Amino acid sequence: MKAVVFLNGEYSYEEGFIQNMVDEDDIIFCADGGADYAFRYKVEPDYIIGDMDSVSADILDFYKERGINIERYSPEKDYTDFELILQRIGDYEKGKGISFDGIYVFGGLGKRTDMTLNNLHLLEKYTRLVFFSGDEEIFYRDEAFSLKGREGYGFSIIPLSEKIEELSLEGFKDELENTDVERKSSRLVSNVVTSGESKVEFGQGKLLVILKKGE
Repeated sequence: MKAVVFLNGEYSYEEGFIQNMVDEDDIIFCADGGADYAFRYKVEPDYIIGDMDSVSADILDFYKERGINIERYSPEKDYTDFELILQRIGDYEKGKGISFDGIYVFGGLGKRTDMTLNNLHLLEKYTRLVFFSGDEEIFYRDEAFSLKGREGYGFSIIPLSEKIEELSLEGFKDELENTDVERKSSRLVSNVVTSGESKVEFGQGKLLVILKKGE
């Protein structure tokens, strides 16, 4: 079971993409205007959270009539609507005694640069987040991992720590072996997955990983 979050960013998803990513038992959280997009994609939220300054009034009324949980906050708050949702997800897990397998985020990129960058930086704090755009998947890693079934995908690493130590890439167009890469380097951008199972191993470091669907 996943938590699925609809934010108020850009939506350029192919028809059926979101429906195929959302399972019946997932718990759906909408940040304010993200509820408009959940409505568009015919995904009913379990919670709508935020200051309600961007959700359409008619859609909000529709969900009120449906008995959806609506949690309204003052516009003068210390967190973005997205981080309020992430905190709410933590409370939900504690209350239910569960742990979500992941937190999928739609509409988390685009429109506003400040929001996009802040959303991506939250990956380091909320490490189960996965952002999806129309053709990209973005996630965080601080230990070795592998990719399966992604042959032909574009692959980039953005270092979040000062240095990635002893980085090895296996199953990529441009491979590395025990190489230190500093954050200020662009060396890890625009690689390509060339194997059905590729491996990323490193000693220490914090990575933002971007996978781009192949043509």
